[in-house]
Amino acid sequence: MSALSGNGEPEWLLPIDLTVDSYAPEQIAYALRLRHALYLREAQRLALDGFVPDMTGLTAGVHEETRRYLTAEPWLAHSVLASAVAAVERATLAALEAIVDASRPAARPAAGSTPRPIRRLTLQPSATIVGNMAVRKKSTGDGIELAWDVAPGVTEWTIRVSVRPDPRQDYVEGELLTLPLAAARFEVALDELPRRIQLYGLARDGRIVRRAVVSALTSGNSSAQWKRQATAS
Repeated sequence: MSALSGNGEPEWLLPIDLTVDSYAPEQIAYALRLRHALYLREAQRLALDGFVPDMTGLTAGVHEETRRYLTAEPWLAHSVLASAVAAVERATLAALEAIVDASRPAARPAAGSTPRPIRRLTLQPSATIVGNMAVRKKSTGDGIELAWDVAPGVTEWTIRVSVRPDPRQDYVEGELLTLPLAAARFEVALDELPRRIQLYGLARDGRIVRRAVVSALTSGNSSAQWKRQATAS
């Protein structure tokens, strides 16, 4: 005979509670701690080098890492899991604050002495790529050169390079360029501002048959391996 819940309904008919009936909270805690560990290690490295880590930059990086994780799978952003996410973030930020506090001078510096400098966060998240084609990269003097293989069915390549001058806003779209059919490379100049590169291969009827979108690309992370995100096509 089926067990009944407090309201008289069979237990197997009740909706699943992700915070009780699954390993979701433990999975979130494990995954976020691994991601946040990058920022803890960076803060510790700066403190050991005699600098005061930038708490503002570290905090922004932790929040952004959490945001990228939650958008990886739709179920991760379920409202009932918000408390598990918040608990991991609180623990990470508390650990970062302890590292920053310990790196500060214990007493007020004497007149004429030089205070310990604040070293801004240099760790940058990796750029991401999504699409159905492979894109290779090679460092150049001012940025990187992208290269790809000519694909059957593509009669025209287009590319757009957009910049994100403010992390609180979306990318400002650049001009859409049409490349020669035989083109298989394109050079992009980079600096500290994130770039988004949209590369599309169009068929004769205008359909997009090949695409690759690289996001959050900067001069600081251009040499790092790109993180590939899932795509529906």
